[in-house]
Amino acid sequence: MLKPALVAEVRRLLAEGKLSQRAIARTLGVSRGSVHAIARGKRPDRQPAEPLEEIRWQGPLARCPECGGKVFLPCRACATRRAMARRRRPRWPETDEPLGLELNDEHRRRYEEVRRWREASNGTARIRLGSSAFLATALRAAPRH
Repeated sequence: MLKPALVAEVRRLLAEGKLSQRAIARTLGVSRGSVHAIARGKRPDRQPAEPLEEIRWQGPLARCPECGGKVFLPCRACATRRAMARRRRPRWPETDEPLGLELNDEHRRRYEEVRRWREASNGTARIRLGSSAFLATALRAAPRH
């Protein structure tokens, strides 16, 4: 974000008309796009933000039970981590279809075959299945845990 004084300087140089927008950008160290936006009036004037008042924490420092850091409770770092974890959680569709896909009969059978085989082999198998007969053989040979 450009400081208001810098925006005013760009406007002053544009009003003088001696320098091109490219030269103004190079001289002041701002992008040509910013100079162009100021020249076209497309850049809104923003008031500088008021400084935030200083936060005064209450109570003594204590160990956070989750992360072990010495903080003022409740621990804001842990609260932020929990919020970010909730945001990253995948949203699976609430249907019986695998991953929300609409599979035809052949593909559905193949999907269910592979899924059963992977569940039986505990996800350790990496070979390609060719037929249901192979699946039956692999399921019988799979070790029981």
